[in-house]
This record gives sequence, structure tokens and C-alpha cells, in this order.
Amino acid sequence: MPVATSSRRKPTLRRQNSEEIEDTRPTQAPASNEDVSDEDQPRHNGRVKREKKGKGKQRAETDDEETAGLAAAAADDDDEDDDDRIDVANFPNQPFGKLEAVKLKGISEDWDNMRNLIGQHWEIYRDVASAMAETGERDFESSESLRELDRDMKEFIDVGAEMGAHSQALNDMHQQIIRGEIVANAQARYEDGLKAILDQYAGKTTRQKYARDERYQHFHASIWEVHHPEQPMPPLTEFIDKETGDDSGEDDDLEIGGVTQNFVCPLSLTPLLNPVTSKVCKHSFSADAIKDYCRDPRKAYKCPAAGCNKSFKLSDCVADTALAKKVKAQRRRIEAAAADSDAEEVVD
Repeated sequence: MPVATSSRRKPTLRRQNSEEIEDTRPTQAPASNEDVSDEDQPRHNGRVKREKKGKGKQRAETDDEETAGLAAAAADDDDEDDDDRIDVANFPNQPFGKLEAVKLKGISEDWDNMRNLIGQHWEIYRDVASAMAETGERDFESSESLRELDRDMKEFIDVGAEMGAHSQALNDMHQQIIRGEIVANAQARYEDGLKAILDQYAGKTTRQKYARDERYQHFHASIWEVHHPEQPMPPLTEFIDKETGDDSGEDDDLEIGGVTQNFVCPLSLTPLLNPVTSKVCKHSFSADAIKDYCRDPRKAYKCPAAGCNKSFKLSDCVADTALAKKVKAQRRRIEAAAADSDAEEVVD
């Protein structure tokens, strides 16, 4: 019957599965455990664990020793650093070298650049003085406002001189290093050098400080020209009292160097028109007249102003806007004076 047949086959299937399972088992133990019995196997594993634990402990002890050694070395380095640490309070200033000399030169040039930049604005004082003169302020003796402005102009020149002193003191140190001199205690040397230069300037007389300064000359001329449009201004020695220290030789130089502003072109002998001024000799000309005189721009021509022996090219003549303003102001004053004269004649 089908049921009986099915019942007899089941044991056969179980035996086959058992045999297959037995066939999959390894028939030989690993070579390393070939001669080791089952009883010794646990003890072997325990010994391996103990050996590993011992080796780990040894490595840990070694790491601890290395760490302790590094810490000791670091402590020694700290002790050496403490010994080598610079005592700033008692450390002497070191002499300057060539690198510091270059830096000193750069700082000196910075002072010069600042002085030149500020010095370009001196014309403000001249223009204010001219405006005050046109409103009725005649001269320094009668006008307190002009005297105050004069003091401000002198202070402006003094500030420029102080900036120049800083530049000179630094440049002197630079030159000393270049010559191979030992420059130590730089700050004290700089301060001493600056003080010496400033003291020398402070010891000058008023004439020595200002009379030869072109800016101060033009400052005075701007007032003179308002009230004396057709007369050249006399030397500044007539406006600055003589002091102890002014000798006659210096007075002679100042007399020769008096400001004489001429608004007539030396070439056309007519009032300046679009004036240009030579950078070589500072003489001024009408633009068209000097262009006609210097026809070859590559050639240098002798200055046409009387008594001048210098030569220049046409490119040396630059437009002078400040002089153009002064020419217009003088023309306006002359016309106003002529109008007043005509009015007086009519009244008479």
C-alpha cells in the first residue's frame, strides 16, 4: 500500500542526512594541535591568554616609561628655557645694523613727504592776507588782525622746520651706520640729535627764520600789492626789526633778495596773459610770447628776463595759476583806483 511504502522510506532518508553530515566534518585536526589531547587544549588557551596579558602589561609598562622619559625631557627643556629667557628689563640695547639703517632712511623720507604735503597749503595764508587787505586792512602796524595772521604764518613755517628736524635727525643716524659707526641706544641718540637741531633753529633770529623763506615773502607781498599795485615791495628787512645776532652781511643779502613782483611780460612788455613760469629760474612770461620765443621745443634758450643768465626749454615753463589770479587782482585794483581818480576829478 502507498502508506506502508512511504513509512519504510523515512529511516533511509534520515541515515543519508546523517552520513552527509558526518562526511562534512574534518577528518584531521589542525597541524598545530596534532599532538595535543582534548584535555590539554583548554590549558593551552589559558596559557596563550596569560602570555598575551603579560606582553600587554610589558608594553604598558614600556609606554609608561617612555611617557615618563618624555615628561622629564620636557621638564628639562622648560628649565633650559627658563635659564635662556631674556631679561627684558636689564637687556641692553643692541647696535643698529644695515637693515635698521634702511628703515631709518624710510622713516626720514616719510617725514619729508609729510612736510612737503602740508607745506603745499601755505597759499591759504597768502590768499587770506590779500582778502583782508582788500577789505581795508592796510599794514601790520595798524591792523591787529594782520599781526595775528602773521603769527599764524610764522607758526606754519615753524611746524615745517620741526618736521625737517625729525627727518634730519633720522637721516644723520642713517649716515652714521653707512659710514660704519656703531649706533647703540638708538632712541636716546635720536632724541638728543632732534633736540640739538631744534635748539639750533630756536636760536635763530626772526630774520634768519623767515626773511629768506619765499612763502613768507609772498605772504607779505600779497598785502603790499593791494595798496601799492604799481610799486615793487621793498626787502623784508624793512618789515622785520633787527635783533642781536643779525649781522650786516646777512642784511645785505636780504636787501638783494627783496621781493619784486612784476606783472609785465619781459618779452611782450605788456601785462601777463595766461602766465607761465620757468622751473629753472622762476621768471614768468605770457604763454604765447614764450612759445614764440622757444620755437624749437628740443632746444634750450637763454632766459629773456633782464639780468638772468640761465637757459631752459619750453617744457620747463609751466602754467602758473596762482600768478594768473594775482594778475587779475592787480588789474582789478588798478581799474578801481582809476575809477576813484575819475570820480574825484568830476567832484572838483
